[in-house]
Amino acid sequence: MMVIPTLLYKYVTAKRALACLPEVGDGALRATQPAALNDPFECHIWQTFVEQDLAEGNAKLAQVLTELHKTVPVTPNEVSRARDRYGSLYIRELFARQMSRRFGIISFATDPFNPLMWSHYTGDGSGFVLAYRTPDIGRLAAGSERLREVTYSSIPVPLMGYPVLNEPETNTYKLLCCKSSHWEHEREWRLIVDLDKTIGTGQRDQNDHPINVLRIPNSAVSEVYYTERTSPSDVATIERRLASPNNRYGVQRPTKASRKNNFRFFVTWVRWCSS
Repeated sequence: MMVIPTLLYKYVTAKRALACLPEVGDGALRATQPAALNDPFECHIWQTFVEQDLAEGNAKLAQVLTELHKTVPVTPNEVSRARDRYGSLYIRELFARQMSRRFGIISFATDPFNPLMWSHYTGDGSGFVLAYRTPDIGRLAAGSERLREVTYSSIPVPLMGYPVLNEPETNTYKLLCCKSSHWEHEREWRLIVDLDKTIGTGQRDQNDHPINVLRIPNSAVSEVYYTERTSPSDVATIERRLASPNNRYGVQRPTKASRKNNFRFFVTWVRWCSS
């Protein structure tokens, strides 16, 4: 049985922290489409059976992908073009594309003191880590199966037959929560939300994917961490917002990540900063 942590953590830059912890109203986190995630092999699945008839195989896969999101049908011709363009990655490409029309993913970590995560996701340690209560964020998805721990593997998910993509539909959530073992240090959890429940910002990311956000109640915020690299003005701004009773945050002030919080993090961080 999956044990859900009490808290999950979000590593963010200082700029994003100001949006996650606003002066007025609830904060928001980006619900990222599977095709827009930072691992280019997200949704990577490989086929373990041989199709006797290529045209029939194209039609079967098109039908299954359409069932995943009926408002945007996939045609056999699209499958054929994807085979020609993406080679062995064609199923991955089609699955990620179709899922990106329906779902957004909000990624969390289970450790707020991971130096690699601070380096990769907070602007070289100048940002913040925000802790969210899992009962609060879990209620934002349609079902409990939408909050899942990521599984890590050295090989792609094997596809024993097209129906595995949607029979039952919970298999889809499993496929959206599989990553290469190279990312295992992140110890990631994911909240999978329907894009039609999110808010479109009208902006697009560097790869031209639309940016959608999900409103998160301020009361779900339980801890906020920063480091010596975080701008004192940003810390002061966040501190003022957390302290305001009108904002209903679940924490009153940010905490400086140091030996007091986690000795391993402190020693590693000092070494990294001085290198």
